[in-house]
Amino acid sequence: MKYTNLIFLAIAAITFLSSCSLAKAVDYSFYVTEHGDYELNGRCFGIDDEPRERLLITDCGGYLNVLTSAITLGLSRSSEEISSIYRIATEEYLDSKYADCEIDKVIDYGGRLFEIYYHC
Repeated sequence: MKYTNLIFLAIAAITFLSSCSLAKAVDYSFYVTEHGDYELNGRCFGIDDEPRERLLITDCGGYLNVLTSAITLGLSRSSEEISSIYRIATEEYLDSKYADCEIDKVIDYGGRLFEIYYHC
């Protein structure tokens, strides 16, 4: 009986943790204003943007990245090199769309999936 409860709690915890990145992807897919694929620095990025507030950026293999993030429970983190690539791509995207925007916060969900809060 004790082991059944422990297994249930472990499954519930894994489901909860993996659903965080999935919930973010669903939130951005359905509830933000702008969606698109962008060529920045010779790479393709998928960006879901709530203008002048926040965005979710990944490469153009977005669903695979969400799956990777879910499998790793959103606990894996990108290398500094990868994080820098996505930050620079975000800065270029923001410069092309708006005037004088600054990044406030970057959240790495693993699997090349980043949530970025910014203001203009």
